Amino acid sequence: MDYLILQAEEKRLTVARFGITRRSTELVGALSIALSEENSLAGAIQKVAENMEGSPRVVLCLPLTLFAQRSVSLPFNDLRKVREVLPAHLQGEIALPVEDLTLGILKAEDGKFLALWARKTDIGRAIERFREAGIEPQIVSSIPFALAKLPGVPPDCAICDGNSLALLKGGRLTYFRAFNSDMTAPMIATTLSALELSGETIPPRLCLVGQGAKGLSDVDNLPLPVEKVEVPPELGHLFKNDETFHQLAGLYAVAQASYAGTLPDFRQGELSWTAGDAKLRKKLLLTGILAVAVMALLFVSEGIRYRAAVTDISSLNKSISAIYREIFPTRVKAVDEISETKGEIKKLSGVTNSNGYLDILKKLAEAKGNTINGLYEAELEGRSLRIKGDARSAQAVNEFKAALAPLMVVSELGEVKSRPDGMVSFSLTGTLKEGTK
Repeated sequence: MDYLILQAEEKRLTVARFGITRRSTELVGALSIALSEENSLAGAIQKVAENMEGSPRVVLCLPLTLFAQRSVSLPFNDLRKVREVLPAHLQGEIALPVEDLTLGILKAEDGKFLALWARKTDIGRAIERFREAGIEPQIVSSIPFALAKLPGVPPDCAICDGNSLALLKGGRLTYFRAFNSDMTAPMIATTLSALELSGETIPPRLCLVGQGAKGLSDVDNLPLPVEKVEVPPELGHLFKNDETFHQLAGLYAVAQASYAGTLPDFRQGELSWTAGDAKLRKKLLLTGILAVAVMALLFVSEGIRYRAAVTDISSLNKSISAIYREIFPTRVKAVDEISETKGEIKKLSGVTNSNGYLDILKKLAEAKGNTINGLYEAELEGRSLRIKGDARSAQAVNEFKAALAPLMVVSELGEVKSRPDGMVSFSLTGTLKEGTK
């Protein structure tokens, strides 16, 4: 599955495309576009849309300042149930009407969840902006919500990217704060002190990740021991150096969280992505039309076969009636043409001895097989036998001659003539073996 991750910031649009399977992750391509008056966000999006191939799953990461949070405790751990009761739980607990918000949820620890929300107007405005520029996001979220998938980060730490501060506990996001300006050491210290006073457990270290955290790596008065996240050895093939890693690590985490299904999606309700449903309906409609066409062709084919079978049966009945009239010209009406003809043949066979003419004809019929279309003339004088008939090919005639070897002492093949319909007519003469007749 391919994921196209778009990180929209005030002065930069960062794009990365990852191909993720159960066994591996591939960085297909990445692009960073600086935004200015000459190079607007719409123009940058159009540029990405023009170079996009295939149908990747598009994830839009918006600035963290658009989102808010609240820690909630509920008596169950099923996220589906939590999502159902979350609007009612938050109603009256926050200043904004729940109807005006789109909600998300992250599991923090046993019995505790991190409720997330953003204004529908803000999310809808971002979606419309990207749709008009040529790329409609299927998922809308923010990079800090995927920090649990950030490579090289310990499960218990504070993470700073220069614009936000987040806390991880047991590998789960428990708190975040976005800053409208570049972060400083006093901002971090004040935030951690406030959290400690509220009863929050402060993690043992501060991890710096991202381009914006470069300025904090050399600051001495940070409240926690500082650890700069480096490229894990198993991802060395993905990120060639630390600079690329710090630029794309957040987008990598978003792609992994999307693949795992743990990334909160704020396209909900009337903001839900429906383009995929429309495409699916279109595919199903096309499939249905093709299925109907196939069924119609099957019915037509079966109808043609049925009509051909009826025609063959009718022709066969006419042939039987013609033969019957030749055998019994004086009979006005036939009771059972086939049975009466069989009875007449038995009478004829009774007139001759048991190894007579009819026995010879029976043996000829057994020898001719399926490749001889018919024997329309057979003349027996003493032990001399003359045969004329139609066959599918000259090879079939030779095979018929070989099949008569146990019956005849000598057999000679006469002229074999080709017919316009591709068949051949032939004549064959021979002498029957002693005791055959």
